[in-house]
Amino acid sequence: LEEMGLTPQIIDRFFPERERFIKEWEDYDLVVANTLITYEAVHVLNGSDIPVLWWLHEGMQYFQYFKSVIPDFNELGENVHPYAVSPYVKAVVKDIYGCDIPMLHFAVDGYNGNSEEHYKERADKIRFLTAGTFSKIKGQDVLVQAIRMLPAEYIGKTEFSFCGNEACVDEDVYGSVCRLAEEYDNVNMLHQLTRQDTMKQMELADCLIVPSRVEPLPTVAIEMMMTGGVVMCTNVCGISYYIEDGKNGLVVDADNPYALAENIMKITDERNQLEQMGKESRITYESHFSREAVEPDMLGVIEGLMGKSEHKRIILFV
Repeated sequence: LEEMGLTPQIIDRFFPERERFIKEWEDYDLVVANTLITYEAVHVLNGSDIPVLWWLHEGMQYFQYFKSVIPDFNELGENVHPYAVSPYVKAVVKDIYGCDIPMLHFAVDGYNGNSEEHYKERADKIRFLTAGTFSKIKGQDVLVQAIRMLPAEYIGKTEFSFCGNEACVDEDVYGSVCRLAEEYDNVNMLHQLTRQDTMKQMELADCLIVPSRVEPLPTVAIEMMMTGGVVMCTNVCGISYYIEDGKNGLVVDADNPYALAENIMKITDERNQLEQMGKESRITYESHFSREAVEPDMLGVIEGLMGKSEHKRIILFV
């Protein structure tokens, strides 16, 4: 933000000084409250004359955790406009509050490679990559169980690499991956990588596995699609709504190592289909998550809420 010429402020609480904040914000054309945990700012602004775009990215467990403090969606003022980042989040709000809110995707870009080159050079082994913070939610422990279930012939035909944020990990999950890497020659622990290095690993991988137990919309899956790679994700992932199993990716049951192992073997046996699936995956990215696809919708929503004022002022809460 500072590089863009913007000056961020860190504010711990809003509600105790709501009158002061309302006065400060009344000259703004729009407030963007990003994620569920900006609920306190939404409380302050609810019912005011200031338009609010409340962009929701969270899974069911966060709505349940914050249920006693977030506003009731049925009691939001006309100035507050909630949007869901994926069909999964949309379904969560519908299930809890009975409200049907619209969707607004985010875009992913920053890939400088050529997706057409993804499968030009093929290795003897099928290469699987898993990227994400080591936690129960991300489900790396389920993948560990699945790998241990693979028959010996598939261990010889596959290679698995793990990477992810290690600043704050679930020790049980992280430990299970470390032990697997020590015991299996075809398992690599890449540890924490930069985004660009992670995307280089995506280019080298045949398939990205997203074994999450909860995942509203995994950015890492969209990045794999951007590179022209194949994604195997669980059926709780928001991205699964855009995957036709076997055509542009694979969808497996969540928290089910048996199903995961079966699909790993299926991919290994049908490796000749990977290139076409990767091409279809790239088309899915371009259609739903590229800047060209998302930006018109996003600008349309923002301009619709702000009106046509010449000098637009926006507050962003993150």
